[in-house]
Amino acid sequence: MKLSLLRPVATVLIASGLFSSCITHSHASDFNGVNGLRGEPIEYQTTDNWSLNFLGIFAMVGESGKEKAIDAFTKEASSRGGTRMRVTQTSSSIYWWIFPPISFFIHPVVHTVEGDVEGTVASDE
Repeated sequence: MKLSLLRPVATVLIASGLFSSCITHSHASDFNGVNGLRGEPIEYQTTDNWSLNFLGIFAMVGESGKEKAIDAFTKEASSRGGTRMRVTQTSSSIYWWIFPPISFFIHPVVHTVEGDVEGTVASDE
């Protein structure tokens, strides 16, 4: 009985360690000819910054925070040739409910930054 519980717990902890501490980006650029507020073509960018935390505040794997997520957002916009950007939304989620009772103590955290980017390769097409 103890072995059957240990296997899923170990799997979740290993998977959390592998997939945490990463930054993902997604881009939307097809606005059907509608431009941004300044009349320029835009791209909508979403950046997620994941980490694995202990008790919600102590980072175990990765560094997740609003400052780090905004930094990753601006680096991605700059690397794609962005000339202007506007952050429209930020959010933070703690996934404490994923695998109780272990996830009450060790849980994934994600900070998300979303916004408009002008001047990228995709917005110029």
